[in-house]
Amino acid sequence: MAKFKPVRRKDKNLPQKPGAIPCAILILTGIALLSLLFYAVLSSSVK
Repeated sequence: MAKFKPVRRKDKNLPQKPGAIPCAILILTGIALLSLLFYAVLSSSVK
């Protein structure tokens, strides 16, 4: 039979994981690079 663990309450005061900030920076950098790429493609097609 399956063994069930008792439910423990979660502490809301736990700090964020340290990998969240570099991940967010990486995502924002990727969005910025994609938008610059689209801008370059669109501006070169207008001329």
